[in-house]
Amino acid sequence: MENQEIKDVFEAFFRKYRKSEGDDNTYTAFWSEIYPGGTVEIVMTRCPEDTTFKFFVDKKKVIEVKEWDAFFPAMRQFSQDYSQLFDPETFFSGMREMT
Repeated sequence: MENQEIKDVFEAFFRKYRKSEGDDNTYTAFWSEIYPGGTVEIVMTRCPEDTTFKFFVDKKKVIEVKEWDAFFPAMRQFSQDYSQLFDPETFFSGMREMT
């Protein structure tokens, strides 16, 4: 899946499933996949100042970046570091099915 397609899928998912963080200015949406070796989750939080992405493995945050320009290098690194758990194609295909 190309970067723009991943961005489009995540943005569509975010619009559909985002939840307010209590102040009507900050919204969060997450997607997780459970595999035999563990759980992978990516959380997107958007507020007026920025967009933040957090990558989790087994509920432990391993990467946090801001904005789309940093997301894709972080995703590539995450994919390398956790190749036994995270396949972007599978992960974002599941997210796309929910939109």
